[in-house]
Amino acid sequence: MRHSNSKNLPYYFHPATKDSRWEPPAGTDPEKLKDFMAAHHSSRGVAPAKTAPQDGKIRCAHLLVKHRDSRRPASWREPKITRSKDEAIASIQQYEEQIKKYEANADDPEGKSLSDLATTESDCSSARKGGDLWVFRVASVAPSNSCVQGLLWAR
Repeated sequence: MRHSNSKNLPYYFHPATKDSRWEPPAGTDPEKLKDFMAAHHSSRGVAPAKTAPQDGKIRCAHLLVKHRDSRRPASWREPKITRSKDEAIASIQQYEEQIKKYEANADDPEGKSLSDLATTESDCSSARKGGDLWVFRVASVAPSNSCVQGLLWAR
């Protein structure tokens, strides 16, 4: 892996072929990749969910779980996603419980922050930033993209 200076994100580079890509090469072990991302690409610096909007702005983050019928059933974690939509929804619900436990008590061993879970579990490239999407002006966020809906939005 190398680090993009322009996007400030890690990417995959094959030194022999000089091929670079955002998605992992075929045959990459997803569990080893999750462990690597957790160890080397922490989500430190991402605002926690409890942070109140300031000056009409809100920081938005998400955790995307794709399924085999998604528009593009591939991600940085898995070159080919085979889980069903029901399995994806079940995963999201499990993550939601972990996030709620963390927000209720950060010392709960069963709890995890959204940014920690997104770093290892999200199928979006924003996982490299703990699921961080950006800071939005509250008035500019369309209802369909609202962070309020973000956690349980399964597509």
